[in-house]
Amino acid sequence: MSESTDGHTGATAPAAPAAPAAPAAPAAPGRLNHVVAVGIGAVVVGLLGWTAYLAESLPHHYDARNWNVMWVGFDIAMSAVLAYAAWAAWFRKRVMIVTAMVAGTLLLCDAWFDVMTSFGNKDAWLTLLTAFAAEIPLAVFLFWVAHRILSRAVAHIHALSGAPGPPPKVRDVMTLRPPGR
Repeated sequence: MSESTDGHTGATAPAAPAAPAAPAAPAAPGRLNHVVAVGIGAVVVGLLGWTAYLAESLPHHYDARNWNVMWVGFDIAMSAVLAYAAWAAWFRKRVMIVTAMVAGTLLLCDAWFDVMTSFGNKDAWLTLLTAFAAEIPLAVFLFWVAHRILSRAVAHIHALSGAPGPPPKVRDVMTLRPPGR
């Protein structure tokens, strides 16, 4: 008879169950995060310089060509994004996160340009009314919807991962991690 690993002669002892692997520590922000942050920071610096230049050089009044095409095109694009948002909401698609954010941003842009270009006109009150009673509240609602869907997605992923404790807040979720980390 041969001697087993447990010091006895005879049959070999069954192997001890392996200890569960410790969960991997969260990865530190990688190089991609820094490249993206520096790139966006450079764009901000350039945009601030460009904005200062425009503030000094643009005329206070300008007759634009294709004014109607610009506004009709913008409203068509905004309508298309809102229609896509309605579709995504109806079918409960997670693309609603991005679509709601884009639609909300377009609504705020529309409100801003409508209000800024209507000052001094007799119908400025109507523009202010539509901006503050419709466009801005709808934009805020769409941003809330996007945040709510994203929060639920984070909570779902947190639950599936088996991580202890409550799910992290959306603002605390790490982004731009390399795959596998």
